[in-house]
Amino acid sequence: MADDFYGYNEDGDEPKGRDNLFLWTVFILLLVGLAFACWLGSFYIFGHPEHPKAYALLKKLKKLEAPLRFEVTAAPPGEFLSASRLFERYSKLSRLELERENAELLRNYLKNFRETKKLVPYVTGRYVILDSYDLKKTDMFSTGVVALAQAAEYPQVLIEHVYTAAPRNVPALRAMLQTGLDMKLERTNDLAAVVHVEKSAEGRLQFTVVPLLYGAYAVKQGSGTFSLEPPLDLNMEPGLPVIKTQVLQEGLKKFAIYRRDHPTNVAETAPGAPTAPAAPELVRVETVEPGKPVPETGAMPAVPVATPVAIAGRATPYPLPVKATPRVVAAATPPMRVTMLATPSPIPVATPLAALATPLPRRSPDGVPLTPFVAAQPDRNMPNAGASWRTYAPGQAPPARAISLEEVGPIADRGDVGERLYLRGEFRVTASGTNRAVLRDASKPDDQSPRVVVEYPSGSVPPPERERFVRDTARPYLISDVRRGADGVVTIYVKEIMAQ
Repeated sequence: MADDFYGYNEDGDEPKGRDNLFLWTVFILLLVGLAFACWLGSFYIFGHPEHPKAYALLKKLKKLEAPLRFEVTAAPPGEFLSASRLFERYSKLSRLELERENAELLRNYLKNFRETKKLVPYVTGRYVILDSYDLKKTDMFSTGVVALAQAAEYPQVLIEHVYTAAPRNVPALRAMLQTGLDMKLERTNDLAAVVHVEKSAEGRLQFTVVPLLYGAYAVKQGSGTFSLEPPLDLNMEPGLPVIKTQVLQEGLKKFAIYRRDHPTNVAETAPGAPTAPAAPELVRVETVEPGKPVPETGAMPAVPVATPVAIAGRATPYPLPVKATPRVVAAATPPMRVTMLATPSPIPVATPLAALATPLPRRSPDGVPLTPFVAAQPDRNMPNAGASWRTYAPGQAPPARAISLEEVGPIADRGDVGERLYLRGEFRVTASGTNRAVLRDASKPDDQSPRVVVEYPSGSVPPPERERFVRDTARPYLISDVRRGADGVVTIYVKEIMAQ
């Protein structure tokens, strides 16, 4: 029995199945590799929307929103660069460094600047439009107009300013963005962000600029307005710049011909010269009432049409805002009689007034000659701009640091305001024009005080000459620029932002 037990033979049992552990190990490793590749791919796609395929996939999955409109007080933090500083910063970058910089600039724009801690480069200064072109579906921005402009103080810097708008507004844009038109980009009124930098063979730098405010624009000393809209979708295949080499050379040739035929219409001033541009100037205008939110997408509210209305006591009428569709005044309407006012003030009207058919009397009923009261003397060096921007009630302006005239010197030496600043102090008026006034420190002689040039919005009346007043932190001026002239005198350019 024991022999039978120890003599047990297992050969008669059924064979066991093989586990195939090697094949299962290979399969699991492949799954791990696939998961790792998908993980890395998702990081790359979400982290690089500037690539056409990644952008198309993110838009299809609705993981990337369209570019949004920003408010001035809620814009991404940035640094405002003049043409010379732009050239100094980007001209020394190598080809690979410039490629990385362009990828980051466009990436931040596509993500609405929400995932970057770097300061956004904003363009400032005065530029002259060389030519403008309609945007096509084969461009990155499919509808609107792109304006090619050259820096007035640094011709080696070119910008292509992209004005995205609905197709119905394109003819108005092309009609206004003409060759020779001055385009002034200000720190406190424009947010022209750089999204691409291109080096040309001639040594020029071409910057693609997008206005983050997507606001409404008008032409000083001209007529017509147009409103921009953020693009709903972008075509990433063509890439940037929008204006390629051949079209760029054609624009430069066209501007050279224009400058030869219109030598007085092209503003060419030396750096730092505080002279006003000779050509019409393109400026942004406010169309949203103070305190109301600005729409992030779509069109801005309609811009009211400016119609000249005669004001008693002034030789030059102000353009006052009226409704876009003027009401025709019947011919039988009795003419309005206007009497001389001690302090001229704008007439708030909603429709155009009839022509003043009755002239002002030169003598009183008793035969006494009538003469106007003392009024502000016009300054011929201050043209009537007729521009408009947002104004605020006292104490309601966006929060910012208010400085005095004594604190302006270091800013003039630095040459860059760099932030929103207000000006306060006690002033006296040394000159007054149609829409501007020159102020000095009321406590100091003229040769010891900075020169303050105040620009007033359309419909406002500048103070008369020799008037004295105080502007505190509740009613400050908005500083737009500070310059030190060759004679050492500091000139402060400010805007009146208080509602009168």
